Amino acid sequence: MKLDGIDQYLGQTARLDFKNEFLIATVGDEVVATTPDLISVLDFETGLPITTEGLRYGNRIAVIGLPCDEKWRTEKGIETVGPRYFGYDLEYRPLKGETGA
Repeated sequence: MKLDGIDQYLGQTARLDFKNEFLIATVGDEVVATTPDLISVLDFETGLPITTEGLRYGNRIAVIGLPCDEKWRTEKGIETVGPRYFGYDLEYRPLKGETGA
């Protein structure tokens, strides 16, 4: 799903890849978040979460990343729910400012 920036992000684009959950977040050409970290979409006005099936063209949203529990950053955790498990040719990338397994 392609996202167009608004306000201070006007002119920037992002992409969210998802299956049942948000799995990969990319801004421009840079991957900025991957599973198992949590990628959440919130309604810009209310702050309420919007699920993958609830997103619609024209929604004004904020996308945030939340670090996963440390157990998901272990080798077994990444193998179980990391990007490759979902078919992406990517290594897990901890959120910026975070450290990973």
